[in-house]
Amino acid sequence: MAWRVGRMCGARRALAAAAGAGSATAAAACGGVPGRRDGQCSLLAASAQQWSTPGSTSAAPVPRPPVGGAVLCESAARGGLSYGTCKLRDGRLLAYHVEGFGVPVIVFHGMGSSRLTWLGTEPLSEICPGVQLVAIDRPGYGGSSPPPLGYSYSDFARDVAELADHLKLPRFCVAGHSSGGPYALAAAALLPGRVVACAAISSDAPYSHPAAPPELREADDFNQPAVLSDSGLYGQEPRAFAEGMRRSALEKGAPAKAHAWKGGVDGWLLDFMLERLPWSFRLESITLGPRLSIWVGSEDVEAIKIGTPFMQSLVSGSQVRVVQGGNHGFKSDQKHLAAILTELSQHW
Repeated sequence: MAWRVGRMCGARRALAAAAGAGSATAAAACGGVPGRRDGQCSLLAASAQQWSTPGSTSAAPVPRPPVGGAVLCESAARGGLSYGTCKLRDGRLLAYHVEGFGVPVIVFHGMGSSRLTWLGTEPLSEICPGVQLVAIDRPGYGGSSPPPLGYSYSDFARDVAELADHLKLPRFCVAGHSSGGPYALAAAALLPGRVVACAAISSDAPYSHPAAPPELREADDFNQPAVLSDSGLYGQEPRAFAEGMRRSALEKGAPAKAHAWKGGVDGWLLDFMLERLPWSFRLESITLGPRLSIWVGSEDVEAIKIGTPFMQSLVSGSQVRVVQGGNHGFKSDQKHLAAILTELSQHW
């Protein structure tokens, strides 16, 4: 049953007068500039950090780690915004940032984007207190290493488990936007003992699923002939197409996009291929029931609107949330992001 979103998570409070100065100081310490919250400092896991027990009645914010312990680069102006990298067992790096204190939610950006897309104009602690957001650059994007040959959604779920171990998170929620949706769903399917709840936000559906409706594949813009559509990739080289997108993003200089493409096009190519190949996990194996919410905007792209009820039909008990008037980027409106995070935290 669709749920129409019209609420915010918690009351917005006025920012402290010192926030601007604190933000500038933190940006300088991270090697960035004020207004561009991009840093590549190292963040070590806090050994003393304690998390609330899932299912408890209290969702109080988690105490911040002791000074001199976990964080080498942190901004008090944004409720403890910190940046770090996690070295995986095979030597690859996952870049991430952490914002807020409370229920941990690991989030995954969409195609051609980066972890910076989860940074809003107001601190997370202002729009949704009691939630801690862990945003990563997915493999091949931003500050993360490129994916190895043969990388799959299942490999990504294992990477998420390593990151969670690094951050001392025995259990957590996940959320993914657009092409990041299948990555969140993979974590939900393959890490059932750790993922408490999942939000798939304007998520791509499995175009190659044996039961996928024909109209789903037909609505996929990338599946169209290049001679008939500017975004059609049948008949043209995907890498060349991605390189053109990269040049455009770097020229425009929008921080979240420029950061996404700085390492090349491998992340984009991975998303394009994995979405359209048979997925390495089964959506039907997700056992979250109503703790899986599939969010869609009423004005979303056609493939997403078609794919949403199809995915819901594959996961027993899952729920669809319709954002009236929302387009494919509705989660960038902080009131909608707050509603998504609130629902996840309520399952904790």
